[in-house]
Amino acid sequence: MKRLSAVALIMAFLAGPMAAAPADEIPGQQSQIVASVPIGGYSCGRQSYPTNCYGIPANVGGTFWLDAYTNAYPSPTGFIAFFGVADLDQATITNATTVKNSLGQVTQLAVVFKGNTNDGDGGTYTGSAVFTFSYYKMSGGGGRGNGYPGYVQILTNGSLTITYN
Repeated sequence: MKRLSAVALIMAFLAGPMAAAPADEIPGQQSQIVASVPIGGYSCGRQSYPTNCYGIPANVGGTFWLDAYTNAYPSPTGFIAFFGVADLDQATITNATTVKNSLGQVTQLAVVFKGNTNDGDGGTYTGSAVFTFSYYKMSGGGGRGNGYPGYVQILTNGSLTITYN
């Protein structure tokens, strides 16, 4: 028994000091997240309402999904779903403003949101983000009868600021 205890003590000594658990978010702490947009932009697919862009890569790792109902009554709504981005869980969009071009396409979208962390500590956060978009017209028709081809929405820039509560 003494030999087993001695072996355990030696193993613990050789393993070195135990690593401390990572520090949790501090109230008021801010985190900047930037969409890792390639040259030429990130394709969100066919232009649609709501403004919808899935799988946007984040500079801190992971991806996120933007889904914004900017014309919702009585106020804009939607969500940002984070997948492996820091400790962020899905956020609810609480406000949104847009800038549109002459075709009525959203060229800039600013959102305010709030959500919970997903690390099990019951933490919450608020945030704001600004996204910019460009569009290009698809060639040919879409569907039966060679109808209107539509536009592809391209995310050209995205920046999010997260504040932990």
